[in-house]
Amino acid sequence: MPRPHRSFSRRVLISQLALVIVILALVTGVFAWMGARTVTEVTETKALATARTLAIDPDVRAAATQASAEHADEPDEQLVTSMLAITDDLRDRSGITFAVITDDRGIRLTHPDRSKIGHRVSTSPDEALAGRENVSHESGTLGETVRAKVPIYSNQDGETVVGEVSVGIFASVLDADVRRELILLGTVAVLALALGGVVSVMLGRRLRRETLGVGPEELAEMARDQGAVLHGLDDGVLGFDANEKLTLSNSNAKELLHAASAGDIDRADGKADADDGAASAGESDDELVNVPEEITALMADAPADGALRRRITIGDRILLATAVRVRRDGVSVGGVVTLRDETQMLTMARQLESVTAMARALRTQRHEFANRLHTVLGLVDTGANDEAHTYLSSILGTGPITAPVEDIDLISDPYLRAVLEAKGTTAAEAGVALAVTPDSLAVGAVRDPEAVTLILGNLIDNAVRAAVAGRRYAEDGGRVEVQVLSSGAELHAVVTDTGDGIDDEVAEKIFDEGFSTSTAASAPDFGIGLTTGTGTGDGHGLGIGLALSRRVAEKGGGAVWLIEGHDPDLGGASFGMRLPDALDDLADVGDVGDLGDVGDVGEDGDVGDGDSTASGLR
Repeated sequence: MPRPHRSFSRRVLISQLALVIVILALVTGVFAWMGARTVTEVTETKALATARTLAIDPDVRAAATQASAEHADEPDEQLVTSMLAITDDLRDRSGITFAVITDDRGIRLTHPDRSKIGHRVSTSPDEALAGRENVSHESGTLGETVRAKVPIYSNQDGETVVGEVSVGIFASVLDADVRRELILLGTVAVLALALGGVVSVMLGRRLRRETLGVGPEELAEMARDQGAVLHGLDDGVLGFDANEKLTLSNSNAKELLHAASAGDIDRADGKADADDGAASAGESDDELVNVPEEITALMADAPADGALRRRITIGDRILLATAVRVRRDGVSVGGVVTLRDETQMLTMARQLESVTAMARALRTQRHEFANRLHTVLGLVDTGANDEAHTYLSSILGTGPITAPVEDIDLISDPYLRAVLEAKGTTAAEAGVALAVTPDSLAVGAVRDPEAVTLILGNLIDNAVRAAVAGRRYAEDGGRVEVQVLSSGAELHAVVTDTGDGIDDEVAEKIFDEGFSTSTAASAPDFGIGLTTGTGTGDGHGLGIGLALSRRVAEKGGGAVWLIEGHDPDLGGASFGMRLPDALDDLADVGDVGDLGDVGDVGEDGDVGDGDSTASGLR
């Protein structure tokens, strides 16, 4: 769309000034006409009032009656003198131009020009002599005047017209009054125009400042682009104004935050009703979402330049939030927060870590197998058959190759064995012993290996990290024990370590996404992220693993919780896991009775009393 040559604010200014000028011209014209009309009416009224006053004067009536009765060729000098005295005095006092008195024939008895006395008036006296008052603009012997003509009635019967009184005011006097009115009105119009121009300029500047110099065409184009971009993004988008108030959000943001808000309400003490949840989450797609405090704080902490990224927990989702402040021409116009659901990605990343650890363990086992097969081959080639037989017997007696997990034979499910063997290999490389407790018993096949390996793998990784960190104060190495039990289709597990334990003040925070109390360990990274931690919840799991494990467990109706902050036997933290419907419930197998040392944990997975201080990375 082609853009106008002039800026929008200038076009608005020109339009406003044109409108002000047109309005002022109309108003000035109307008031000028009304002013001129008013001045004319005032002048005519003055002339008529003066003529009436003179016509009812007793002396004037008597003189006009006498002159009309005599009809002399030359008016009586004494009568004329007395009338001149009256008219001259009246002219001097009232400011009129002339006052002429005639008899019933229209013969002048008075006139400013004495030579005109005794002659007929120059303008028609018929209206007044007929008994009718008359006001007109006429040109006579003295020039253009406004004239008022009033009949004079006889002083004898009061009904007979015996003459007229003609009072005139120069038209120049009227024009001067009109000019004064127009000058005053014009002055007011000019001042109003100047004031309108100043206000228009100020309004134009204000408009340019508010719209950042963007015209309506650009605003319309930006609105169309904004709609297309907002609805075309896979991420959630929240827009804030300069006061950090939410002004827009796209459908993805509403979906993420509405669903998250509903999840929060459902978990709040188990008492929130559905109506409150609907009100909190918003009921219409046209409504703006309720912004969680985490996003408000993120927007408040966003720098003036660059972006601020944080992982935040909203309901059962882990969102990567990015806050960016928006500036135009050096003026802050608000900010934008984008939301990306990373729950699935982090889940897959954890699963990939488990698979990678298993693959590493398998590569190690393959290497060991190759070495032993080479040894056997060498013995056979040299004819040492007895020694080869003895060597193979010793290998069969040692159990699984490179699987330093004590009592691993108690676990029959291949998925559980695989994750334990993989974690045992990496733990052994870190100098930590991984053991299955002798009272472990899991009957049935794992139905959901992804969830089981993710949660159990996270708990073991955290325990190994804690044991490595705790080994700084113990020379005999670390130890991690895993207890696995089944009850029908339910799978229970307890993971305990010899780390430093978890203190009470942080026991409630360890499951918060992004929370971590650990710093990087000095030991090498053995594939479990020992040296990736910064205590700030980076992408390798610090501050993510426990939160993610709990969400995955709760999604399936299970739980992950802290049983003991300081285990009485091993000294470190003890975590519990319960996953319903995780195993195929075999019909010929009864429920397992006692779950062993699972701790004081109810069916809802609530944490019992325990001490807590971060043992490694929780």
